[in-house]
Amino acid sequence: MLTLAEEYLFFLYEIEKIIMLEESKKSIQNILNQRISSPFYGTLIVSWLLWNWKIIYLTIFVSEQKILSNKIDFIIANYNNVYHLIWLPLLSTLLILTLIPFLTNGAFWLDLKFEQWRVEQKNTIEKKQLLSIEQSISLREQILNMETRFETLLSDKNAEINQLKLLITELEKGNKNTEITIEDIVPLTNKNNEIDEIEILATKILGNQKLKNANSVINQYILGSYSNLVSADGVSTEILSFYQSNGLIDKSGSVFKWTDKGKEVNKIISSKAFD
Repeated sequence: MLTLAEEYLFFLYEIEKIIMLEESKKSIQNILNQRISSPFYGTLIVSWLLWNWKIIYLTIFVSEQKILSNKIDFIIANYNNVYHLIWLPLLSTLLILTLIPFLTNGAFWLDLKFEQWRVEQKNTIEKKQLLSIEQSISLREQILNMETRFETLLSDKNAEINQLKLLITELEKGNKNTEITIEDIVPLTNKNNEIDEIEILATKILGNQKLKNANSVINQYILGSYSNLVSADGVSTEILSFYQSNGLIDKSGSVFKWTDKGKEVNKIISSKAFD
């Protein structure tokens, strides 16, 4: 009969054995996970299975009655080839690990080239595409309206210039009754120029179907409908350059945003769209 102390020591010994077994099991699992997740060991295992598939097939699917011998002895006698067991799997593993990165990079490079070629061909076709009769008539009417608008703006500008010249002349003569100072004239002129420029840009965008479509696409991009403005349909390099060079959009990092001028132009375009 064991005493209480001996039973307690025996219980602790059993617990220690269980803990050691669990730690050994975890250690083996970690080693296997590292080997399986490693590109080298994973490729080596697959290569070995491909070169020695007959051994796997014989071990799993063929009974010893059909070979009239012990499986292990039969495998050692017929498939004990050092080239198939060691050297060929190693060579194929090194070849795959060396070749696959080049193939992957090559495929990625080809994909980028085809995408660039697609965009270039699309831009070329859009440049050569002829307008229909209806589109030509509509474009001609829009050009005539723009010319009329420009002539009106030019006439107003000339009248404003003449008025400013008269005010400057009166100020130079020392007319105290004049309420406008020279300092007030320059900001007023700049503000009017900016308003005229915004109206001209809005009229130009409304009069050009491609610019108008691109304006809608840019709005959708800024609202989050597109992830990349450069590759969006309807936004060519020339159109994007037009919006940037006229100060309508600005690139902050990798994201395009409307400028204050662009927002003002959009207000005019939006208001005319609901007229």
